[in-house]
Amino acid sequence: MDIHAFLSNRFRQLRWKLTLSYTSVTVATLLAMELVLYGMWIGGLAYLINSGILPAQLIESTVVDYAWELQPYLTASPPDYAGVANWLDRIRPGPGSIGFNIDETDGLLVVGHDGLLLATSPSDFVASGAIGQPLDPRTIPGLAEPLRAALAGEADPERLYTIVRPDNQLVIAAPIWDDGHEHVLGAMVGLVALPTAMSRLRELVQILGLSLLPLTFIAGLIGTLFGSLAARGLVRRFNRLATATLAWSQGDFAVFVDDPTGDELGQLAQRLNHMAHQLEQLLDTRRELAIVEERNRLARDLHDSVKQQAFAAAAQLSVVKALIERDPKEAKPHVQEAERLIYELRQELTHLIQELRPAALQGKGLAPALREYATDWSRQSGIALEVRVQGERSLPLDVEQAAFRIVQEALANVARHSQARSAEIDLAYTGLDVTCTIRDDGIGFDPGRARDGFGLRSMRERAGALGGTLEVGSVAGEGTRLSFTVSFGEPPASEEAYLE
Repeated sequence: MDIHAFLSNRFRQLRWKLTLSYTSVTVATLLAMELVLYGMWIGGLAYLINSGILPAQLIESTVVDYAWELQPYLTASPPDYAGVANWLDRIRPGPGSIGFNIDETDGLLVVGHDGLLLATSPSDFVASGAIGQPLDPRTIPGLAEPLRAALAGEADPERLYTIVRPDNQLVIAAPIWDDGHEHVLGAMVGLVALPTAMSRLRELVQILGLSLLPLTFIAGLIGTLFGSLAARGLVRRFNRLATATLAWSQGDFAVFVDDPTGDELGQLAQRLNHMAHQLEQLLDTRRELAIVEERNRLARDLHDSVKQQAFAAAAQLSVVKALIERDPKEAKPHVQEAERLIYELRQELTHLIQELRPAALQGKGLAPALREYATDWSRQSGIALEVRVQGERSLPLDVEQAAFRIVQEALANVARHSQARSAEIDLAYTGLDVTCTIRDDGIGFDPGRARDGFGLRSMRERAGALGGTLEVGSVAGEGTRLSFTVSFGEPPASEEAYLE
């Protein structure tokens, strides 16, 4: 099997196009939501930093959470340098805390009230030998003002931090008070690298790279499932429209679109049903007009030819009547002329009768015409058709014509709707009746839900016009059986009697 051709044909179908569109929209929506949420988080973080909310929160949490732990080390005399160093190493935050990237360049410092550097974390954050010496704030950009404010006991958070540009570093200094909150014991200094646009871009690429495969799989699976279910119903509705319009194109207006929904497609189905009903009425009207037109044509032909010849023959016979007793010899030419006119009258009537006779019946009886028609129909439809005849005889023209037209319409329905593999016709002449049964092994239908279309009504009318009956029986999945019976009087000796 050609996989490429199979997939190409499959994805040309409306159902799979809609399914793929659902899948694509679902994946794209989830990715967009992820980007939006990440962007909102970055934007919110930038707002918290630039507005001073986050630095103030860090300073407050440092004072509240760490001041009481540092007090014992700072109140000792001299200060406990080793204890402060160990404490800094223990509480120093790891990578990813509070939303910042904490790496080797970040650090923590503790400064005494006299400006001496007591400890750093990491230990190599400042030059060797700086511990126990006065800290020069100028060695750390942006530290001078916050450290001076912290050692002076400043309570305003806005004076206790600095954002250093372009290093993009946050420098905070939190005062450490004694138990009575009367004297500043020292200050805790923190340096935090703020996120840059490039670092966030790298994080975004990493996040998208890690989430793309599972996100695409999960979203694609969900989108495909729901898309397939949604598209399935929509495609079924389109298929019902296509089936109905195909039947209408073949003249079967008994089929209608069953779509009670109120959306645009349902409204289209209702309009198409209304259109089909109007077309059926139009065809009925055209049929009636055609019958009237044909009757008018026959009336004109009868008036222009048959009636005039009858008048002429009657005139000749009137002359013969006047001459027959006193001059029979003179009356003879008028008799011959009347005979000629009557012969022409008979020929004209024969011609008119033959115009009303189906072409397939020309020079044949009903049974031979049906056999010949069955052969052509079977070749065109691809359905095997067998014709069986019992008691063949000549019939009146109107009976043959009606029976032939009913069989034509029945076989047309078999070809259009039955999906049959084979069919059969049983034609039986019994007494003064002729019975014809057409069976097929097709899909059948539910007679309780079907309604008579134009074709079935036409067949009933033809049979009823001759005092006959027509019955239709079917079982879904077991085929259809149509049977009609028409009556006729005593047949003449030959078919020519009907023609002459």
